[in-house]
Amino acid sequence: MAAEEKSGDGKATVHFGEYLVEQGLIESDHRDDALAIQDAVNQKLGIMATMDDILTVTQVYTILDEQRSTKLPFGQVARTLNLIDEEHLEKLLDRQNELWMRVGEILVGLGYIEYDRMETELEEFCAEYNELS
Repeated sequence: MAAEEKSGDGKATVHFGEYLVEQGLIESDHRDDALAIQDAVNQKLGIMATMDDILTVTQVYTILDEQRSTKLPFGQVARTLNLIDEEHLEKLLDRQNELWMRVGEILVGLGYIEYDRMETELEEFCAEYNELS
């Protein structure tokens, strides 16, 4: 079974990159490369909200401080603190999801795994994960 960690809601989070390592399909260095690229490329919600003049930098830091203690998602903390309305949050989340580079896509782009194999493994991973939840 792939590595798990607890998310803010107490549920286990299973990571696709770790699953691929455990299946022997990629090296752990390949996973780390993809995660580094993902972290560098994907925009954080707070940055997007600041760029769109929805939140100030000070508000983002307030949310991040609260997030450290609660371990809740950024958007949920922002809503709890009444710093963002539901409509703006949904628009930001939709745009973030639309632009988000997935680990599997990055691994394919780096040539560490073929697209068809990644898709097959993703289907198997999702089926296994759904059985666990």
